[in-house]
Amino acid sequence: MIYAVGVPLLALLAVLQSSILSYMRLLDGRPDLVLIAIVAWGLTGRARETMVWGLIGGLFLDLFSGFPAGASALVFILIAYLVSFLEGRFWEANLLLPLVVMLIASLVYHFFGFGVIALSGRGVDFVMALTRIILPSTFLNLLLALPVSQLAKSVYLRFFPPEVSI
Repeated sequence: MIYAVGVPLLALLAVLQSSILSYMRLLDGRPDLVLIAIVAWGLTGRARETMVWGLIGGLFLDLFSGFPAGASALVFILIAYLVSFLEGRFWEANLLLPLVVMLIASLVYHFFGFGVIALSGRGVDFVMALTRIILPSTFLNLLLALPVSQLAKSVYLRFFPPEVSI
């Protein structure tokens, strides 16, 4: 059931990220909606679903971007795997966890992306990329991390309510 919601949601987020949000920038950075959704769902403790969401969201994003097919999917699966180590254990205890995880995930995503661009033979000015793209994008991702994580938690509780013992 969650895939019936997740797949269209990831497709919509990939389209929004590639079209509308490409014009809404802070310097040259923009929020990475698919990354935010994958990290937020991973923090709920659904590791396998998060990795599938990473694959699907990455493939959708690669359809609309200039990355080689599967590059975003690969990094999203890696990020989902890293987030799965938490498995929702610390979510209730620490409000700052989504921010720390989003910071790390955003940096991994962007450095991987610029690594792919550099490996494809195109020149990359990493200092310019860091100051104009990576840091502003990470800041925007951090701004959206807490509300989206709270939304993911409420969706999780809607689809997977806690067991009640009598």
